[in-house]
Amino acid sequence: MQTTLYKKMLSALTIIAAVLPFSSSAETYTPAQFGDAVSQLTAKVNLPDTFEGGFTTIAVYCQTDVATSGMISNTLCYQDNEIANLRQQTLDALDSVSFVPAKVDNQAVPVRLQFRVVYSRTGDQPDILMLPNLGTLQAQHGYNYVAPQERLDQQDWFSGYSQNTWAQGKPFFNKGRLTRVIGTVKTNGDVASVSTLDARGKGKRDAAVIETTLKQTRFIPGLVNNQLTEMHYIAVLNYAK
Repeated sequence: MQTTLYKKMLSALTIIAAVLPFSSSAETYTPAQFGDAVSQLTAKVNLPDTFEGGFTTIAVYCQTDVATSGMISNTLCYQDNEIANLRQQTLDALDSVSFVPAKVDNQAVPVRLQFRVVYSRTGDQPDILMLPNLGTLQAQHGYNYVAPQERLDQQDWFSGYSQNTWAQGKPFFNKGRLTRVIGTVKTNGDVASVSTLDARGKGKRDAAVIETTLKQTRFIPGLVNNQLTEMHYIAVLNYAK
């Protein structure tokens, strides 16, 4: 089953590498891509011969801002476990990596990109794969999809939220309590059907603000099999100290 899984992932990478601009209404879109990031991670990350606990694959979930130059910043990563400390190794390895910037109408735009780095010790698969999604929609879209990417040339949802003096939530995943708000990114990059998934205590106030700011955020739309596709996006706050 794992061999089939990684064959699908490799197929996804082949498709992603061939991405061309996609058109919706009056705009064309090209999502940000990884460039030669895999080779740079391969050179910098020290993988053990085997993972402890019987694991053959470990996923690290990341978010980063990709500038119009391709330089990345504000990178955050999350790992479900502490095996081989791959979260920190991934962060360190990405510190000087450049991606390929996103474009709208053939003009580079800054975006916030969410992606997975999958480390493997199966013996017959690549040691490192990068996928432009967190895997939350793979049951619906398979592995061959590019998740929506927030445009940072306009106000993004977290910037709108963090302008409040009482805002304490931090972006992206971490252990502990989360606030999550879901919206549908349409093929023109607009957001519709926004609602709260999880919110407790003061998180309910946070969720109400995020519902408003998420509606105002624009995206590079998601892609499935080289087709622009309406796709869910989940805005996440964590409250880790």
